[in-house]
Amino acid sequence: MKTTPFAIAALRRWSPLAALAIASLAWSGCATDTASRFSPEAVAAMTPTAEVVQPLDALHLAEQYVADHPGTEYMIGSGESMMPVYKDHTVIITQRISVSELKPGMTVVFVGDRGFPVAHALVAKSADGWIAMGVGNAECDQTRVREDNYLGAVVKAYEPTSSPMLALLGRSPASGALAAMR
Repeated sequence: MKTTPFAIAALRRWSPLAALAIASLAWSGCATDTASRFSPEAVAAMTPTAEVVQPLDALHLAEQYVADHPGTEYMIGSGESMMPVYKDHTVIITQRISVSELKPGMTVVFVGDRGFPVAHALVAKSADGWIAMGVGNAECDQTRVREDNYLGAVVKAYEPTSSPMLALLGRSPASGALAAMR
């Protein structure tokens, strides 16, 4: 299944719980490649630092930012491949800038080889697209970032103090019960 910008746009229109469940795919693992590793300094210079906020504030702030900045979308990251830059459940906001304007160290979201959005930092430009890698990963991604799979660059991030999913469950009328979804 290929994720389209339209599908990503739909994330912010769905309930926060649905957005959490679906957008949790934003950070997925890396494949193998031996391309050169990027410098932490480049990532720090080109990737926005996450603002630490309360769990539900992360969602509300992201929704407000998207409403105030046309052409932006938000997603919720899942996984540890971007640690320590972005922790699990960090809410990221992306904006589609031209592929020709991308630079090493920028964190971008692209559709990876499994068909899901991946948020990783750009390492270097190659003949067949940008090489990307999770900051916490040992190897680069196999999938190159190209015009046809690139969704946007991270322009803002909110790091919740705990999981937004747990905060939403705490507000639920049936907060003591969890439903299995298989």
